[in-house]
Amino acid sequence: MPIPGLSGLIGFAQLTHFIPHLTLAYFVINIDPIAFSIGPVAVHWYGIMYVVAITVALWVLFRYTRKQGIHEEQIWGIFFWTVIAGLIGGRLYFVIQQPNLVSNYLLRPINIIAVWDGGMAFYGAVFLGTLTLFLIAPRYGIDRFFAIDCGALFAAIGQPFGRIGNIINGDILGQAVSNGAVNVPAQTCAHAPCIAYVSDAHIQPPWSLVYLNAHNTFVTPGIAYQPAQIYEILFNLAILVILLPLCYRLPRIKAGYFFALYLALYSVSQFIVFFLRGTEPTTPFLGINFLKQAQWTALAGLILAGLIFLVARRFSQPWTHSAANPVEWDVLPEEHLPHIPGLSAGDARRRLARMKSQLTPMSVGSDTARQTPAEGDSSTWEPARATGGGLRNTFTPPISTQSGQ
Repeated sequence: MPIPGLSGLIGFAQLTHFIPHLTLAYFVINIDPIAFSIGPVAVHWYGIMYVVAITVALWVLFRYTRKQGIHEEQIWGIFFWTVIAGLIGGRLYFVIQQPNLVSNYLLRPINIIAVWDGGMAFYGAVFLGTLTLFLIAPRYGIDRFFAIDCGALFAAIGQPFGRIGNIINGDILGQAVSNGAVNVPAQTCAHAPCIAYVSDAHIQPPWSLVYLNAHNTFVTPGIAYQPAQIYEILFNLAILVILLPLCYRLPRIKAGYFFALYLALYSVSQFIVFFLRGTEPTTPFLGINFLKQAQWTALAGLILAGLIFLVARRFSQPWTHSAANPVEWDVLPEEHLPHIPGLSAGDARRRLARMKSQLTPMSVGSDTARQTPAEGDSSTWEPARATGGGLRNTFTPPISTQSGQ
């Protein structure tokens, strides 16, 4: 007589017996970081994945905000400045953390903007991008706290794609797990692009990464590393699984809660994963000498998330708009907008709205009220004629001051 559940236990036992005998020991990656070149311009996989991340995240954001009652133009207006600020913040925060800050960046300023070589610190993008979003959101008719909630969703969607670029680029490495170069079998991934796995009982964990391409300047070819980029992706996906069901619920409670939760979860993930990162030195602080700078930043981010939660609880309001009850935003068809040189359609629309708000109706029924001439009145201009309104002048003869005149 079969015992309920016994077959499942037997299957699990067979699986656990099989796992130690897996032949997978490490991955070999031989992919040129440069995807292709257009003349002298090299297009890197790292940059391509950033474009993919922004595109997918923006597509999701448009669908989300449409359901939340925000017009597409409001998003376009705020998107450009926020992304620019995020890229600048991410790059600068990466640069200031480098041990060769003076020799490789301050004395060679071109390297500061050399994002094609990789090197973005996501915390910098979060901090400067969020600050920009918070400051300019009211200009586009969006609540500040709900705007940073949208920014958190955008970041959470895009992060996993950016980390794929890190894998190809060979940056944000984990600790080295091999003593010297690994003896990769001949002809294994001899030509790029190629990804393979090799059996080697001396390499642990069995999902380590070994880079072979000479253009991967962040790694030493042949060394096995902890796949910190993959750990980052797994954390990003876990955060996304938690956040997606809440992106509609939390703003209805208080706008800003969603961003605070995202920042807290991301900070926890960074604090954990940086114990396995091998490219960053420790930063002694407050008598603690085993944490790295990013982990100190993660602790600061966790505290900041708590403060944002408290500020949102005190000053924010629930988000009440929806597709059926959209945000009030004066959207005119493009063909009705005046063409103002040097201004985009959105800026022209806002300029027109300000002009309308500054116009006050002329009082009527008084002696000073202007009168519009009758339609079709094309009589000649008569200076002494008292009628005619705004398009005619009335002249009063001067009063004589001499007697006998």
